[in-house]
Amino acid sequence: MAIILLSCLSLAAVPVRAAAEAFENIEFMQPNGDSLRETDVRIEFDDSTMRVIKRSNRAVLKEWNYSDIESAEYSYTKNPRWKTGLGLGAAAILFPPLLFIAIPIGFTKHRRHWVTIRTGDDYAVFKVGKGVRKLFMPAFETRTSIQIQALGDDK
Repeated sequence: MAIILLSCLSLAAVPVRAAAEAFENIEFMQPNGDSLRETDVRIEFDDSTMRVIKRSNRAVLKEWNYSDIESAEYSYTKNPRWKTGLGLGAAAILFPPLLFIAIPIGFTKHRRHWVTIRTGDDYAVFKVGKGVRKLFMPAFETRTSIQIQALGDDK
């Protein structure tokens, strides 16, 4: 009995490595001449590093040690859903009850969530999906010990 108790206590004293966390449904904004290119990425956090990995070919686009990250900001933009409302409005020609859905949708707005990360000599801008935002931001703050500054309303 004493051997079992001693074994359990010795296993409890062994430090457990934090498992790597990964987040998808994130787009990395990259300058491409006069325009921006949106690249689907996966962001991975391990014990000391944050990696931005292209989802299509698993190439590492950015990699920072947590100690190199100096600041982070969160903001969001609101855009009307005109295209969705117009599409349903056009479909209402064939099926008139859709018009009751198209009009309210045309007046609603959707939000795009943005996270900007800065180091001493680099930065990255990410468009973060609504569903992953509330998990990604606390994971970033916990892993890096950097508080994300919310610009504007925090919604």
